[in-house]
Amino acid sequence: MRPGFRLLPFALLCLLVVGSVSAAQTIKYDKPIVIRKGGTYRGNWQSLDPKVPAVTVATSQKVIIEKSNIQSKGTLIYTAFTSANLTVRNTRGVALNPDRPLKEYRYPGRFLAAEEFRNIVLENNEMIGTSGIYLRAYKGQTKLGETVKILRNKALNIDGRYSVGKGQYSDKEYRLVQFVQFNAVRKISGAEIAWNQVINEPGKSRPEENINMYLSSGVPSSRIKIHDNYIQGAYAVNPRVSTYAGGGINAGDGSAKTVAEAAGHVLVYRNQVVATSNNGIAVSAGHDIEVYYNRIIASGYLPSGAPIPAQNVGLYVWDAGGDRARKTFFNITVRDNLVAWGNPLKGRETQNPTWFPDCEPGKCYGNRILPGRITLTMERQEYTRWLAKLRAARITVGPVSR
Repeated sequence: MRPGFRLLPFALLCLLVVGSVSAAQTIKYDKPIVIRKGGTYRGNWQSLDPKVPAVTVATSQKVIIEKSNIQSKGTLIYTAFTSANLTVRNTRGVALNPDRPLKEYRYPGRFLAAEEFRNIVLENNEMIGTSGIYLRAYKGQTKLGETVKILRNKALNIDGRYSVGKGQYSDKEYRLVQFVQFNAVRKISGAEIAWNQVINEPGKSRPEENINMYLSSGVPSSRIKIHDNYIQGAYAVNPRVSTYAGGGINAGDGSAKTVAEAAGHVLVYRNQVVATSNNGIAVSAGHDIEVYYNRIIASGYLPSGAPIPAQNVGLYVWDAGGDRARKTFFNITVRDNLVAWGNPLKGRETQNPTWFPDCEPGKCYGNRILPGRITLTMERQEYTRWLAKLRAARITVGPVSR
């Protein structure tokens, strides 16, 4: 540590998390479990086989997993094609290195991978080194209140790096993973991703966008709400390379031929997106999307003080797939955001805060650009602001009752 250099608040948090991992290693774990009937489950489960999830939910009956510890060399919790109604709360999940050679393409397990589900609720969980949450194909019914709620979770190091052997990860090869990935989660009411804390450290993680809405949509009367999240860090496997396509939040992604297939009816507001390299918040596809009152701040430097070659733009609206011609890219509003996006490779006080090549007239307005040089100190201040925000709202992220 350099003389006079203060330990960062989030670095302290990471030290505490390392302690929690060490404590978790003293827990006696049971073998993988397959849940075939509804009920409330509490336990400690692990899988040392990357091909076998630690917990498999194989029923459409309501299942609650709570106050548990789960660790795995593969997927931690898995459910597919059974119309799952699943709640996971106050649970700690740790991804173990798959310990496999690169040719097997194994990467840290998802905390939850769910396909063709009815209802998913994830509340006050802790995720350490996982590849996040993957949700594909919503099959629920609005009249039954079936939806997706991802609330007050804490994640450290969303990681898609491929394993290259025992205890080793590739310094080049990776899988596209996210803190939350919606894939074809369409026409869902009441969906909410809120009050989550996600911190990714360079060299120990590899997310794509931390939150991504791929071909997913709410409805006009109930848009998908992504709000009051703290997202810090998104880096290439090697943060010193110039090519990286990830970032903070993509509110609309995936080229679509029809409006029914496209991303849409999404609200993104009051989030703090900090130091996410390539982009802060993006809209690259979709319709009826509104992005407002967010704080998007990046110095363009790694914590070591080295500039990030892949540093790009803080906030953008770009029809990446040419969907305007298909009439599936329209009505994108981006307003009243605070953006401070340094680009130190082009000058100490140079910024690249916004890029709106495909904003309709009058739809991108009121966005404030913080002038001057953007620094690492300003990034650290955002985490302090986040902690104060949690205190004021009386919200705890991560497990609250064990």
